[in-house]
Amino acid sequence: MGRIKEMDICTSVTSQLASEAFRNLLLMSGVLVAIISVIKVQSTAKKKQTADLMFGCRMDDQLRLGNEMVATMHDPAGSIKDLLKPDRADGDEARAVKYVLNHWERICVGINEGIYHEEMLRQANRTNVVNLYRKAKPFIEAVRHQTGKKTFYKDFEKLALKWEKKPLKV
Repeated sequence: MGRIKEMDICTSVTSQLASEAFRNLLLMSGVLVAIISVIKVQSTAKKKQTADLMFGCRMDDQLRLGNEMVATMHDPAGSIKDLLKPDRADGDEARAVKYVLNHWERICVGINEGIYHEEMLRQANRTNVVNLYRKAKPFIEAVRHQTGKKTFYKDFEKLALKWEKKPLKV
């Protein structure tokens, strides 16, 4: 009698395993695990891209020079915009300022496209980006006025204003 009960249990388990509902459950579990894995890999890749960018920026002498130029050219009267005058527009100072602004504009596009991890960049660069925007604003406005295009450095401006409203937590 005990042997028959064991056979009935085995038959019952086998029929359950063979049922379409159980196979579907296993299939859905596998798909769910795959989706979670892909999302995790994407998140890790985005963070790695961001870390590579941040470490690469430390070696960029042109970026450092551009940041220094913006800092030294800043004054409340907006003398930084004088770099766009015809006699200075092609000079090293103007190129340095454009380089640093273009650098951050490209990073903003990367953030918007999901390439870079915005929160990592904000934690590492918030103060610098906000200060850079404040100091370069007269230059940005002059470029827009001179070209008649309001889109110059728009993503950088949007990011700086967004980060300005979101201070780092202590």
